[in-house]
Amino acid sequence: MAKDRRTTDIVQVARTPFGEPYVLALAVIEGPDCHGIHRITGPETTVGASPSVDFTLSDPQVSGEHFRVRVNGHMFSLQDMKSTNGTLVNQNPVSKRTPVRLKNFDEIEAGNTRMLFIANRYRTD
Repeated sequence: MAKDRRTTDIVQVARTPFGEPYVLALAVIEGPDCHGIHRITGPETTVGASPSVDFTLSDPQVSGEHFRVRVNGHMFSLQDMKSTNGTLVNQNPVSKRTPVRLKNFDEIEAGNTRMLFIANRYRTD
C-alpha cells in the first residue's frame, strides 16, 4: 500500500438536493405576506393560516390548512384542503377532491393572497 494512502480516510458524500434538478418555491406576489418566499424542501408542503403548516400566511381569508403542494419526482401538484374560500390556479377554481398539476410560474390564489409556484431548473456544470 502507498505511504500516503490510509484505509481510515473518510470520504464525504455529497447529498443530492431535494427536487434536483429543480429549485422549488412559493413566492407571494400580492397580499399581506407580499415578497415572502417559501422554499419547498420535501415531498409535501401545506400552506395556510395555522402555525402548524409548512408555510403560514397571515391573510384572514386563508383557511388553517388551505392547500397542499406535492412533489413526486418531476411532477408537481396542488390540492385544495377543503378550504372555506377555495383555491385558484391560473384563475381556474381547484376542485376540493382532485389535485391539479403545477408547472413553473403557475399563479396560485388563496384568499387575498396571490403567489407563484417556481420550479426552475439549475445548472450543475
